[in-house]
Amino acid sequence: MKKEERLEPWSLPFRRSLQKGIGYTEEQLQRPLIGVVNGWGENNPAAGHLGSLAGRVKAGIEAAGGTPMEFAISSLCGGIAGGSRGSSYSLAYRDVVADFVELITEVNMFDALVFTTVCDDVVPAHLMAAGRLNLPSIILLGGYMAPGSFKGRSCHAIEVGTGYGELKRGNMTEEDFSLLVDSACGSHGACPVMGTGNTMGVIAETLGMTLPGNSTLCGTDPQLFRMAYQAGKQILSLWKKQVLPSQIMTLKSFENAIRILMAVGGSTNALLHIPAIAGELGIEIPLTLFDKLSRETPFICNVKPSGKYTLRELQEAGGLTALLEELAPLLEGDCLTINEATLGDNIRDSVVLNRQMIAPLKEPLSPEGGLAILGGSLAPKGAVIKISGLPEKEKLRQGPARVFDSEREACEKLLEGVIQPGDFVVIRYVGPKGDPGMRITARFLWLLSGMSLDGSITLISDGRFSGTNKGGAIGHVSPEAASCGPIALVENGDLIQLDIPNRKVDLLVPEEELERRRVSWKPRKSPFTKGLLGRIASSMMPVEEGAVLRRDFSEN
Repeated sequence: MKKEERLEPWSLPFRRSLQKGIGYTEEQLQRPLIGVVNGWGENNPAAGHLGSLAGRVKAGIEAAGGTPMEFAISSLCGGIAGGSRGSSYSLAYRDVVADFVELITEVNMFDALVFTTVCDDVVPAHLMAAGRLNLPSIILLGGYMAPGSFKGRSCHAIEVGTGYGELKRGNMTEEDFSLLVDSACGSHGACPVMGTGNTMGVIAETLGMTLPGNSTLCGTDPQLFRMAYQAGKQILSLWKKQVLPSQIMTLKSFENAIRILMAVGGSTNALLHIPAIAGELGIEIPLTLFDKLSRETPFICNVKPSGKYTLRELQEAGGLTALLEELAPLLEGDCLTINEATLGDNIRDSVVLNRQMIAPLKEPLSPEGGLAILGGSLAPKGAVIKISGLPEKEKLRQGPARVFDSEREACEKLLEGVIQPGDFVVIRYVGPKGDPGMRITARFLWLLSGMSLDGSITLISDGRFSGTNKGGAIGHVSPEAASCGPIALVENGDLIQLDIPNRKVDLLVPEEELERRRVSWKPRKSPFTKGLLGRIASSMMPVEEGAVLRRDFSEN
């Protein structure tokens, strides 16, 4: 039954009149109404082609006997905000967009949804909406951005961040840096490394919410536009058979998604996004599950930032389907996907074409997965560290703390030479409550890399990092400083010990001294009392709960 058939007979004529005022015919309105979520906007280089993809989706819907109704909500590039206060909005973008899609869908009584999507917080926002509404849904990813060209070699946007560090250290001229800025973005699509955007893309495909092969296509590939048409046709089949996201995004498929996250050395932000998506379906994903599956799943995909190559080489090596086939012995192959086949069916004939890109399961790049969950006295409720590609000598270290209450201050002191090799740099009050909004602290790590200090200085933060950052930094420390977690009590010179094999990060300060500091600690009052930042400050949940805006109001 179409949703609008539930309307009272006196309500339908007015609805029909309004729809005909848009220009729809009676014939079109008798067909299934398919909402097409268009993430296009002129504010994000990754999304410039999504309008064209939405057009192909609509053509496929019409060919299959449906009526598309397109609506737009612009995708977001977190890098545009440059680490400023604007960056505090990007994580809550997920909840705002899921709310908006819910609102438009329910008002218009759509029968199914197709999402054109790309980038870090956008893909999880659309997956959250699909899970919440539980209508037949397809995710169409916008692909990766073609690498640019800089002085005869390929480059990408993330190199601009590290390039600034090289410039300040005298390893790059002003002219070359300017050329790099002009050259880094080669096309539409997500940055062509396994940053958060592409991490969430491979997760969406592994969950079964995209057509096979979508996540490793280039944004300029004609195959992507053919796939958009195919997605438009396929959504009608899902509608007729009532294949729902709750049948596709199950606990087993989330476990598959976590395994692929570990195999590719993906973004630490997935530890926020996966629980947030699963929560819309009533599925709990604890931090312990990430660590368990990481210990069981080897790192086998040699892709940047943990490896050597870009998404272009991964596509040429057979794409995600080849990688999943290599990982198949560890996966639940009977999970349903949106093309109505199982994951195992979709990957069965895939072949790895480049073993430098995708290592054999029995000869991995590293025996453990890309992320580790830490505990210890500094992070009693958990923290995360990317370990893919991390040398063994960096997995056990100890050093003095250098404490900062903002990323800007830490960056300034780094460039001034105040921070020295061996230091543990603590950037705090940038968690969900303390920021508020948990903006990405990417720039300090980019500077470290550009200054060739990323192997000798360790960052610890209650904030989050860009998926484009290399490993070795400890983020998502919980409880956060704003909640008087131990990270709030760290002082300059305190010794910190990192022990990755035993999954611990400890503050080596006697408990009686910490208690003395705790008594004198005073909470900070948020200056934001209205607008979205006010809502974030009062209702964003801790990182171990996905840092979503509060969604349980049963006690009110």
